[in-house]
Parts: sequence; structure tokens; C-alpha cells
Amino acid sequence: MRIARVFATKTNMCPLSSDTYFNEPDLFTPKYDEVHISVTFTWAIKRGHKLAEAWQTNTKRVKVGGPALGDPGGDFVAGMYLKKGVTITTRGCPHNCWFCFVPKREGKLRELPIVPGNIIQDNNLLAASESHIDKVFQMLSKQKRIDFSGGLEASRITDGIVERLRGLSIYQIWLSYDYPGADKPLKKAVNRLKRYFRQDQIRCYVLIGYSNDILVKAETRLRKAWEIGTLPFAMLYRDEYNNQHTKQWKQFQRQWTRPAIIKSMNKG
Repeated sequence: MRIARVFATKTNMCPLSSDTYFNEPDLFTPKYDEVHISVTFTWAIKRGHKLAEAWQTNTKRVKVGGPALGDPGGDFVAGMYLKKGVTITTRGCPHNCWFCFVPKREGKLRELPIVPGNIIQDNNLLAASESHIDKVFQMLSKQKRIDFSGGLEASRITDGIVERLRGLSIYQIWLSYDYPGADKPLKKAVNRLKRYFRQDQIRCYVLIGYSNDILVKAETRLRKAWEIGTLPFAMLYRDEYNNQHTKQWKQFQRQWTRPAIIKSMNKG
């Protein structure tokens, strides 16, 4: 069966193939048995449905789904909806953080069959069972340029986890700083990691722009993430259906996602 994958928004995680699309079909688009419209962000739901209508001219078997529409996700299929190299070994999360849709969408953490890959996109890998984590690390021992882009929960980074990480070919380890009090577990994790990893390898998602947040407070958190020993990355908060942020917030976010600019601002 030939399936077209159509994405409502283009990200660096999308697969690149002749069957991947980001717009409506045209006169030269081949016919497909099925068309899957994937919507990652809630603010792109409307566009996803418009794409679905447009692709009805190609085939009547058009399905609309994805994280934004509450898709809990099944077993991971490499290269289907994410680019080559990305893998997901668990779904869900045991926590219920106010800013995160994962528990509502995917439920509590569940372990999946392990598919080889060097970009780990799990929401909370370290919350899995010890046996599952063992199998993941065994798989990763054969990978190069490993990127924990899904993030590792700082409070679960023990000396034992650090020892296992230092035995891998690490490109980046991602942590998070989602609210003011989160600097304490972040600092403990970084103190363990920085013995073996450079600051530009220890990345940190810093949530900004949520209700009652202001630029001064956001910058304070980002600078603290740098001072702790990470290379921060600003994540602009979007609620379930709101993608409206001022130009100032968007410019501020762009500034704090570029490593060269971040390093220049924090020299000395």
C-alpha cells in the first residue's frame, strides 16, 4: 500500500522522502492508496483539516491524526512520521505537569519494542523500568552522535546513569527548566554530567511566555540555566489553541535558541 504522509507544519523531525508533503496536491502528484495528515501542534489543527479536504481529490482514504488531535501513539514505526534516525521507545509520562499535554494524550508511561536509532524522542525515558533502560542503552552502544532530544528528567539522573551515558557516543543531552523551582534538580544533574560532558553538550529546554511570565523573568531563568552549566534553548509556551505571542516574545525566543548568540551574551 502506498501512503502519502502530509504534515500541517514542517519541522526538522519530519521524514524526507518522495511520499512526504507539506502542502495540497497538484497536477503532478501521484495517486495514493491512503493519505495520512499529521498535525503536531494544536494551533495547526485548522490547517490540517484544510489539507485533508484538499487531498480528497487524490484519494478518498484520507486520515487526519497526530499529537495535536490526541493520538496516543502505538508502537513506533521508523521513518513513518519522523525522520531517519529518530526512535521512540516509550510513550506517556508518570507526571501531570500543568504545561504538558503528554499525560492527557498518551496516558501513563508504557514501554514499546525498541527500534534502533540515535535520536531518542521519548518523553521520559528514565521513568521506564530498569530492564527497559538497560535494553535502550544496549541499543545505543552501537549508535553514533546520540541526541537525547526528547529530554531526560533531571531528578532521575543518578551517578549510575551518568556512568552509562559517558560510555556512549553523545552529541547532546537535553534537560529542562520548566518553572522557577526546577533549577534545583537541574543543578544537581548538571553537577554530575559536567564531569564528563561539555557545556554545549548539556542542553536545556527553558519554558518561557506562559501566563504571568514576563521577559525579565524569562531572561533570568535562561541566564541561570547557562550559569548552572547548560546551553539553554528557549521554548515559547503555547496553550491548547493559542499561538498568539507578541513580536517581542518571538524575537526574544529566536535570540535564545541560537548558540552563538547565547554564548556571546553570556561571555565573562
